[in-house]
Amino acid sequence: MGERAPDRWDQLLRAAAQESSSQPRRIAQMCVEMLDISGAGISLVSDTGVRGVVCATDDVALHIEELQLTLGEGPCVDAIGRGGPVLVPDLEDRADVATERWPGFMSAAMEAGVRAVFAFPVRIGAINLGALDLYRSWAGALSEEQLSGALLAAEGAGVALLSLHATDDGGLVDDASTPGGYQAQVHQATGMIMVQACVDIEQAFLLLRARAFASGRPIQDVAADVVAHRIRFDAEDG
Repeated sequence: MGERAPDRWDQLLRAAAQESSSQPRRIAQMCVEMLDISGAGISLVSDTGVRGVVCATDDVALHIEELQLTLGEGPCVDAIGRGGPVLVPDLEDRADVATERWPGFMSAAMEAGVRAVFAFPVRIGAINLGALDLYRSWAGALSEEQLSGALLAAEGAGVALLSLHATDDGGLVDDASTPGGYQAQVHQATGMIMVQACVDIEQAFLLLRARAFASGRPIQDVAADVVAHRIRFDAEDG
């Protein structure tokens, strides 16, 4: 990554945003291409408890995602819980306190050839949507530029996940054409959120979509609750 790495990431994430339901996978692939890592995966974790692997760049990355969702432990789980990155540059370093909390994950991940893991919460404002996991088959910390790139990728993944919604059979489909998504009530709710959370109109709409996504409800229903003052967004939500 060069001196203008943030600008390069911004350009690539904007390009990925044009790919609709392929956005999450493209973002994960970008991480592998640009961050000197072995693989990446994105998992969904909503307020309703819906969990699932959205995408993974390889079999090991998929194994890592499934392990954490099955065991309920690991860097992804901690990143979502604490709302910040969990960085473990060497799984064999027993001095790292974090690894003591993941006995099941640790042994299985190392057996799969993983030597370093880096997890980032995927959020819109204060609303958790899931996590971005990166792994290396060798030990080593992310550089400052690589860390910046990973944070940008996690931010982009948040927007990407909002193009998906859970279906009745547990799958994920493109949500960009959801009927009624731009009705007057949604616009009214977006304006109210903009004032409540002290954000611009674009971020306010993202917050509305994120709340709907995380709660597993149609955006129109959440908008109706905002307009009726049953749901309120505060400055910390932005």
